[in-house]
This record gives sequence, structure tokens and C-alpha cells, in this order.
Amino acid sequence: MAEVKQFLINVLNLIDAIDIQIGKQTISLLAIIEVICLSILIFLITFRLNYWLKTRLLQKVILDRGNRHVVANIVSYSLGTLSFLIILEAIGFNLSILTVLGGAIGIGIGFGLQDLTRNFISGFTLLVERKIKLGDFVKFNNLEGTITEISTRVTTIRLKNGSSVIVPNSQLVEQEIINCHYETDIVRLTALISVAYKNDLVLITEILLMSAYSESNILKNPPAQVIFKGFGDYSLNFELWVWIKSDNMRFQWEILSSLYFTIEYNFRKKKILIPFPQRDIWIKNPQAINGSVTQSENEVLTDNIIYPFSLSSSNYSQDSEFRYQGISIRDSLKKVIYFRNLNELEIRKMVELGQLKFLKDQEILFYENEPGDAFYIVLSGQVEVFTEKLKKTLAILKAGSFFGELSLMLGIPRTATVKAIEETLLFSLSSQDFKKLMQENPEFSEGIIQELSKHKEELNQRKQELQEKGLISTSEEDPNIVVWMRKRLQRLFSF
Repeated sequence: MAEVKQFLINVLNLIDAIDIQIGKQTISLLAIIEVICLSILIFLITFRLNYWLKTRLLQKVILDRGNRHVVANIVSYSLGTLSFLIILEAIGFNLSILTVLGGAIGIGIGFGLQDLTRNFISGFTLLVERKIKLGDFVKFNNLEGTITEISTRVTTIRLKNGSSVIVPNSQLVEQEIINCHYETDIVRLTALISVAYKNDLVLITEILLMSAYSESNILKNPPAQVIFKGFGDYSLNFELWVWIKSDNMRFQWEILSSLYFTIEYNFRKKKILIPFPQRDIWIKNPQAINGSVTQSENEVLTDNIIYPFSLSSSNYSQDSEFRYQGISIRDSLKKVIYFRNLNELEIRKMVELGQLKFLKDQEILFYENEPGDAFYIVLSGQVEVFTEKLKKTLAILKAGSFFGELSLMLGIPRTATVKAIEETLLFSLSSQDFKKLMQENPEFSEGIIQELSKHKEELNQRKQELQEKGLISTSEEDPNIVVWMRKRLQRLFSF
């Protein structure tokens, strides 16, 4: 043992005797070896500290996984760097030599390790700025996946097929990336739909909106929207905009697939025609092809428009009602006396602007004396209208009934409380939606005014209620009930 010990001492003395000249500084080979060993030791300690902070200590303090990673990385690397410098100072290593050494190896880093350095800096940029974080669903270079890890050099993206892509951090910093979670909790999906020219557009709108409502993963607020994209060569083209939670983006294709299945089923049920590409064939002399062709057949062959499908009553339904449990939104709107003279475009606009509202059994829709800010149609289920003061039920409204139209149009407080007495689906039109209709359609506004003016007795009663509650402004006061009503509508809806 003594011989081995002496041998090691001699080796260390020999190494210590070897000096390396770097500029004007002289560094022993032993000092360089010590620096290398210390660097490895500090790296291992820093790695273990980083892991312990993420999985143990910070897990009890910081709930968000992404924040834990940021804090753990900053703390561990800062302590590692500080510890490295303290140990070097403690063993008497001249820290000023590091400046010379850094300059000597700077060229090597600049040429050989520039990608590693850029990725390292980019990693800290991502961790500090937090433009992307763990759990975010991102789209990058034709890839779609969830961020599962952000290290100082690379980021891991888990794809839908279960595999993972390792992306250098510099690419995420320098290139365009779509983050479906950044400063939002909801994301819009778009379903593309084309229908034949002979279909009823109001019916199409109802089917698409109802199909969207039936999907559990599609949000009811913001409501779905039907966008008419224009006239194609052989089809009317629509987009159905629906909203889902950002966390469900990983299931976007499953949600869209289910939505398309629902739309196809409802289209088929209502005999909505789906177009496909076609060519028209013109025959100038059909007799030359077949002398036995009859005159009636000639007329079919030389018809200006040849459809690839039959428009007979067996294949195309003239019934434009889409019914949800026996109720048509359009027909229900037309049953409201104030809307019955609206044209198809105005009705379709109301269908599009309105929202579907689902109530659980015994859920309160609104209370007595609350602002009358919406109008409702019962599509399915039942609601009870009652007064809490008198503890009396005023009415039970079933599918097809409507309520709240005057409260909406005149800004009258609710005169009763309404609650569902079973699971109920309502169609609602809010004051903001009604305001938009009034502002964009002057004829619609005038039609509402003319219809309301036919019910002067009820208007006088409503006006008196508002006066008793002090809800009429001096600017709209007028002895003529129709003039008063016009002023009130203009004030409420700014048209």
C-alpha cells in the first residue's frame, strides 16, 4: 500500500509540475483537472437538486407544473453556478484565469458549440417568458401535440399517435408556433359543409346549430355560428363555427368527426341534398344517335339543367321544418305576434343570433324583479312561472310556449320567477342580439313598432308599472303611448 500511495503522490507531483501557458497566465495541469472534476460534481448535484425541487419540494408549494419547472430550473442552475465559483475560490483558484480561459475556448464554443449555446439560451427564454408551457397544445411545422417537457436545450411534444418529437428550443423561439392555450381557455373549430342549391337555407341553419348543440364537448357559450361562405359551382358553401375548451384540442378530430356524423344524420333525416361535381351534356341531334328516341326523351336530353339527382317529392322534402322533439325554432318565432310578419331572412337572422340554453330540473332561469334582458321559447321540457310573494303558480309552459318578449323589448323587470320542472331546452334571444337586429334592419324595427302599437291597452299597463318603479326617463315621456314606445325602443336599442 505504501508503494501505491507513493506512486500516486509522484504522479500528482508530476502533473502539478506541468504548466500550461494561456496568454500571460500560467495554469498547472492539476488545477485544470480539479476544475474538470469539480464541474462534473457540480453538474451531478445540480441535476439531482433540479429533480428534487420539481418532484418533491415545489410540488407542495406550487400547483402549476409549468411554474414548478421554471422555478426549479432557475434555482438549481443559479445555485450550481454560485457553488462552482465558491468552491473554486475556496481551493485558491484564481478566478481571473477563468476570463482568460473563457476567451481561449470562446472560439471553440463559437464554432463547435454554437447550436448548443443557442438552444440553451432559447430554453431559458421559453422558461422565463412562458409563451409556451407544459400541457399546452401547439401546432408547429405540420405537427400537433401537447408540450410534455421544456428543458434548457430541447422541448418534448407528445403527438396524437403516442410518439414524442424532440424539438431544439431555438426552433420554437425563432419559428412561428400556434399555441392553443396562450391567454385563452377556448378555441374555435370549423366544420365545412356544402349543400345543393335547392335546399332551404333557414332549415340548413337550424340543423347545423342543433347538431352543434347536441355535441357534449362543444361549448354553448360562445354560441355556435353558421357562416354562409358563398355560391360554389354546384353547391352552397357554409362554415359551422363551434367552440371547445383548449384542453380538448387534443381531441379536436374526434369532436369534429362526431359533429359531422350528427350533421349527416340530420341532413339525411330531413332529406337535405348533398351536391357532387357534375357535367352537363348537350346533344344537338339526338335522333342521329338513336332514331327510336321519343319526343319526351328528347326534352329530357336537351334540358338546359341536368341534375345528378331527382327532385321529385320522394327525394326532396318541401317541408322546411327542423323539429327538435316536435318544435321548430322558426315556427315558434313566427307564432310570437311581434315576429309573425318577419321575412325568411329576418327569421334566419334571429335563429342565428339566438342561443340554446339548457336547464336542469328545478334550476331557476330568473327571479322576479330581475332585468328583462332576454326572450325565451320552450323547445322541450316544461317551466313553471310563479310569484314568490304570493306563493302561487301562474302558469306551466310546455314545448312551443314563449315568454319574456315584452320584458325584452321594453326593458321591463320580470314580474315572476321562472324555473324548470324537468330537464328543459330553451331558445333565447338576448337584449344584445335584439339590439343588433334593430340596428341592422330598419324594416324589422319598424315592423316591431307597428305590431306593438296594436296593443295599446297592454302598453299603457306596462308604462304605468315602469312609472311606479321610476324606470322611465324624462326624455322618453310622452302622452301618446305609441310615441312613448318608439322613444323607449330607440333609447334601449340605439337604432
